[in-house]
Order: sequence, then structure tokens, then C-alpha cells
Amino acid sequence: MIVRLGGTRRPLHGLIGALSHSRTRFVWLSPVMDQLAWQTGHLSLFTRYSGVPRWIRVDNLKTAVASGAGPTAVLNAAFTTFARACGFAVDPCRAATGSDEGKTERRVRTSRVDFADLFAYDWPTLAPLQAALDEPCAEWHATRRCPITGTLIAEAFQAEQAQLLPLPTLHELFDCVVARPVSRDCLLSFEGLRYSVPFAWVGRTVEVRGTTQHVVVWAEGHELARHPRHTLERLVIDERHYVGTSTATVLAPTPLGQRARQQLATILSMIV
Repeated sequence: MIVRLGGTRRPLHGLIGALSHSRTRFVWLSPVMDQLAWQTGHLSLFTRYSGVPRWIRVDNLKTAVASGAGPTAVLNAAFTTFARACGFAVDPCRAATGSDEGKTERRVRTSRVDFADLFAYDWPTLAPLQAALDEPCAEWHATRRCPITGTLIAEAFQAEQAQLLPLPTLHELFDCVVARPVSRDCLLSFEGLRYSVPFAWVGRTVEVRGTTQHVVVWAEGHELARHPRHTLERLVIDERHYVGTSTATVLAPTPLGQRARQQLATILSMIV
């Protein structure tokens, strides 16, 4: 949709979320719809629900589905990891199936009609428009009835919240997730660069997440390493990854000699 923000006509994308039982509905707006925005939008909806649904049915957008549709869909790797971190399962719509995708498209059309007056205004920024969208949603919940229970949507929503999962405690969002092996020199490859990993993980496969500013290496549920993303350096090394005692399967790297330490100190001083 095209909306005026600060006197300029700009395209906005809307993420519409509706709970299947109570029909509680919210709309979240964003100027972009990349993977980071996709995850941010879901977290915003979860906050409005005060919980996370156990299953989420999504349309076959590339931010959710890499290929295919329905039961045979291959999910986007980053969204799969995000779903696992939040605790929900993904149920993509089947292609050309009115009972699946038709309901989604109908909610889009309904939302355009319900919020048409708000989209006609010139808003200074996106924030007040988003706040204005939440107000009619609350009014809608308080005046319309849930088809399942026959009660007001707000009442059905209150009962449904008890069945939702707790809100996730994500530290940061990511637009790329890949598995990478750690080479003998304690390095892994990501986006054409090489990054160091603690030597104890040599020969094993780790998970690499690309966030807005960092490359974060994960394994066994915890963070192993963190490096700046999109640097000019082709080789990004943390000296601490080469220090420590040997493990049962990996020998500790040989400590640097005096000359090597002097050379490294000189290189680091030139970089700073």
C-alpha cells in the first residue's frame, strides 16, 4: 500500500496476524519486508497477543518458504531457526487452495477496508500510524463476536491467551543462518570471509547467524564467537580462540613465540 509519511508517498508492507480460535487480529507495518523485518513483525504480533501461538500458518513468501508450498514446502533457514527459538511450528499454505490461502487473502482485503481512512492521512512518521492502527483493532475485538464461542472476541481472546506459549527472549534477530564446518586452522567461511572459532570446535559443524552488525557463531545452544559483519578485512581473527588447554579430541595450538607476538602487535597497531 502507498501511504503519505512526512509529506512523501511511500510504500508500506503490512503483516496481518489473526488467532484461529478467537479471531483476534492485529496489523504491523514496515517500510521493508526482508527477513529482519519479517521476524520483527512476528515479535510485534506476539507482544500484542502476550504470547506465542503453537502453530503459525503463513503464506508462501520467500521470507518464510524457500521453495514449494504446503506440506512439501522447504522453509527459509533463518525463519526456521527463528521459529525454533520462539517455540512455534510453521504450517505453510497449500498452493491454489481456497481453504488455506483464500482466508489469508480475505483478511488482507478486509484490513484494507477497515483501515482505509487511516491510510488516507499524511502521518509525520510510521510510529503514530502504527499506534492508530492498534486502536480500531481493540474496538473491533470489543464489539464483534467470535464465531467459535459466540462471545465477544475480547472475551474469547482472554481465554485463548492461557494456551499461548510464553514470549521469547531473543537477544537479536538475524537474516541469514547457515551451518559451517570449522577447519584445522580454527576458521569457518561465511559470506566470502573467514572467521575464527575457539580451537576446541575444530572438525565440528557450527551454526552461523548473520545479524544486522555481527556474525555470531552458535553451537549446543550457546554463543561461541562474535565478529563484526561486512568488514573490509578478509580474515577476521580473535586471538583468544587460539588460547587454552587441549581437549580429549583437539590439541591446543602451539603458542606464539616472541617474534610472532611482536609481528602480531605491529599489525594490530597498524589496524587501529
